[in-house]
Amino acid sequence: MKFVIICPAAKEFRVVGRKKASSRMKIFRFSMLSAIQVAASAPQDVEVEIIDENVEPINFNLDAEIIGISFMTFNAPRAYEIATKFRAKGKVVIFGGYHPTLMPEEASKYCDAVCIGDAESNIGKIFKDYKNGKLKKIYAYPYKEFRRLNSKKNLIKNSKYFTTSVIQATRGCCNKCEFCSISAFYKQSYKKKPIEEVIEEIKTIKRKQILFIDDNLVMDVNYAKRLFEKMIPLNKNWYSQIEVNVTRDNELLDLMKKSGCRGVFVGFESLSQDSLNNTGKNFNKSSFYKEAVKKFHERGIGVLGAFVLGFDHDKIDIFNKTLNFLKEARIDALQLTVLTPFPGTPLFKKMDKEKRIFDKNWENYDLSNVVMKPANMTAEELSRDYKRILGEFYSWSRIISRSLKQFLYLHPTEILYFFLVSYGYRYKLKKRGYI
Repeated sequence: MKFVIICPAAKEFRVVGRKKASSRMKIFRFSMLSAIQVAASAPQDVEVEIIDENVEPINFNLDAEIIGISFMTFNAPRAYEIATKFRAKGKVVIFGGYHPTLMPEEASKYCDAVCIGDAESNIGKIFKDYKNGKLKKIYAYPYKEFRRLNSKKNLIKNSKYFTTSVIQATRGCCNKCEFCSISAFYKQSYKKKPIEEVIEEIKTIKRKQILFIDDNLVMDVNYAKRLFEKMIPLNKNWYSQIEVNVTRDNELLDLMKKSGCRGVFVGFESLSQDSLNNTGKNFNKSSFYKEAVKKFHERGIGVLGAFVLGFDHDKIDIFNKTLNFLKEARIDALQLTVLTPFPGTPLFKKMDKEKRIFDKNWENYDLSNVVMKPANMTAEELSRDYKRILGEFYSWSRIISRSLKQFLYLHPTEILYFFLVSYGYRYKLKKRGYI
């Protein structure tokens, strides 16, 4: 039996026909760890193949019995299109990922079975039922113990990705931010892989640089400290997504540095404390942000800051405040998004009830399109200034200025990395017509 896992791509970066994957987008492509974990969860007698539409076209004539498609909301229309084509050819289609988990009733109309939540606890049961002719429509078995799986990294085309040295030590998040699909997907749960297994996994990685794809690596501070202590002798450089409050614990910060942390992705979200409080992220204190960034930089750690525009307490002055903060705090790279009410989140339910969502074309739920009515500005103003901030932050003058200043606190390798991130963002912005 053959099982093909397909990851759909956004229209502007999708590889179809003889089109080649953009080398300028490679900086955003990391090892397909989620797909690899799905592959590792399949029974041993099942042949598995992974197709990532970001790097290769889909062959709709492939010889597989079962097609698995994992996707987020913005890729739902494409996933439904792919599923329809394969089902017309007699293939069995299984859906998994964020959108099917949060919208199973909708997703189930286009497939034969939906995997709710983590794949590891469901894939084996799906194949068993399929072999016995008893495939169910919904599989929602909870994943109770997060453990290391046998690697299937040979299933992806390594050269197409910026790095395949990717690992996951924890999964999920206990916070209740109303706009967050991660919180909704994992139902505010947080799983931790045994530290010994994480260390052994790291030892198998030959490259010096490793990337944790954890949603919040430091949510359990004691776990994080023990992990970082064990990592010190491994002499690796690592990067991860964490929360800003890690900078309030100097011991934890110092252990991050000693264990090789060189860069962090931090969800600042907003400079408006009212917005943070109103959306369930009141544990973030915007008045502390500059000090937090300074603490990272003092330890040679670069900061990719994530901000969201369009919260109900955001007023028109939030745009210039954000742009000025990015410069004054010396944020090294920026992920700026428009507030998006993803289906399945408390934010979607609230805004849908208030009849503020005017666009339910899931393809536009890519964090860059305005799909709802903001409270204190027009949709046009939000869209315009969102693009303006990105255009200014990723202008060549600002990129060069940031790069020169980074020599004061970052290693040359990280300066190059952040330059490549900026270059990649400029390409993405030009592709979308923002600059």
